[in-house]
Amino acid sequence: MARIDTAVNGIDPDSVNSVSLRSGTVMPVAAYGTFHSDWAQHYMKDATVEAIRLGWRHIDTARAYENEAVVGEAIREAVHKGYIASPDELFITGKLWNGHTAREDVAPALDNTLRALGVEKIDLYLNHWPWPNVHAPGCDGDERNPDAVPYIHEQFMETWAEIVKLKQAGKVIDIGTSNHTMASMKLLLRDVAKAERPAANQMEMHPLFQQTELRQYFESAGIACTGYMALGSPHRPARDTFNEHRADMEDPLIQQIARELAVSPGRVCVNWACQRENKSGGFVAMSTNSGRMSDNLKAATEDILTPEQMLRISGDGSAEQPGIDANNRLIWGQVFLWPETDGDWRVLWDDSQVFETREDYAKFKASWQAHHAVRKETTC
Repeated sequence: MARIDTAVNGIDPDSVNSVSLRSGTVMPVAAYGTFHSDWAQHYMKDATVEAIRLGWRHIDTARAYENEAVVGEAIREAVHKGYIASPDELFITGKLWNGHTAREDVAPALDNTLRALGVEKIDLYLNHWPWPNVHAPGCDGDERNPDAVPYIHEQFMETWAEIVKLKQAGKVIDIGTSNHTMASMKLLLRDVAKAERPAANQMEMHPLFQQTELRQYFESAGIACTGYMALGSPHRPARDTFNEHRADMEDPLIQQIARELAVSPGRVCVNWACQRENKSGGFVAMSTNSGRMSDNLKAATEDILTPEQMLRISGDGSAEQPGIDANNRLIWGQVFLWPETDGDWRVLWDDSQVFETREDYAKFKASWQAHHAVRKETTC
């Protein structure tokens, strides 16, 4: 439930830490997220206006969230109320939805996003997922698309070429990816010119799912990383909630450090996100509560975790300091599974089914179908 309290003081946006992207554009590390659980959609306009009032200047959006027009209304209201002089004061991240990745659909998709948000350009435009697989809005976790396919590099490069054109046309300042794996990113970097490389990758990162190796690989290639689920997203949709999941803010170490600093467990999580890896990346956090919005944003203005506390969370690979990373991925992505995964969501992320060409995938698919038929015929 939303708890907007205009008595909560705002934070000077200039005090928020930032990182520079490939173009030289400065990106605030704290992004206000507009991904929602179903209950929150009704509050997104007021919450986004409040976030801007409180000092958030990076707004993270996506076509898949089905609220770009609502966010656009919030931006216009924030201007009307004098919280910002114009949308140009905001850094806006947008995302191309899977259903719009065909060559002819990419440019119209961005145009629709620009109209909905009421802006002339997007600061950072991400390809939302490495696959073109779609699911129905609000579907449950059991939904499967029979036409789903794995990452096919030939196919993705057709989409990426169209995204590059959007940058060249001045409709977006920087381009990037979201949820890319190491194998898919290596293929992309191999086949694009320096000016066409992604400036950023958004990926799931939180204390119990740190993805340090993958992040370090991206950053070694000049790709800034921002982490969604920074708080462990305790109110995420039911389709993304499983018994195996652990809650970051309930972790004993996170709670212990929160007591040591007299702050909330959430504040520990987002400060860790800001301070790790030499403060080289950012985080996305969503709340409809003014106090928590302010607390989350403050994390990007001051380093409250000591090096020793950071080490206790991150670890250093030693037995003495293992850290708390538990490989606790919260977004499994099971609604994107293709038939050849045999229902195993881990295949989405482990690079075991990544293909260069459509022909390569067709050969693999035919082999899998033949094997599957024999297995059905010969096993009990």
